[in-house]
Amino acid sequence: MAQRTIIESLSGAVLSISAALPTTYDASGYGAVGGLSAVAQVENYANHGMVAAVTEFTPVDTAVVAKVKGSRNYGTMSLVIGYVPVDTGQALLKTASESNNRYTIKIVYQDTSIHYLDVLVSKFEYVDGSVNDVQKINVDLAICRVPVIVAQV
Repeated sequence: MAQRTIIESLSGAVLSISAALPTTYDASGYGAVGGLSAVAQVENYANHGMVAAVTEFTPVDTAVVAKVKGSRNYGTMSLVIGYVPVDTGQALLKTASESNNRYTIKIVYQDTSIHYLDVLVSKFEYVDGSVNDVQKINVDLAICRVPVIVAQV
């Protein structure tokens, strides 16, 4: 199916997590992953994608900076979530933060496109505030592989 040609709201996006990993790191492998638990009350998804290091070298004779693309980093997605201790997805994020294992993340957007991520949960931090604040958690998902994006289904 063709990808959408207009912008859309993030409203209605759903993030799910599973301790199961795909047999292959492509759309069909991720699509077969079971045990996905939706994470309730995600307020902010933040960024994810590839950033490459750029190495610079300046030879004395020409004084012209040469640049080469170096290592690729698929980033860390920082989530802000309204804390609901009994939520299965949030409980799995907490368990994952204490583990060295990688987890599968599935994000389904309003247009039904999907992003699959292979992650380490590197932060699970309680966020308090003042009288009118909601108790929240900050969760970081360190992305270990290139994200797999499935267009509208």
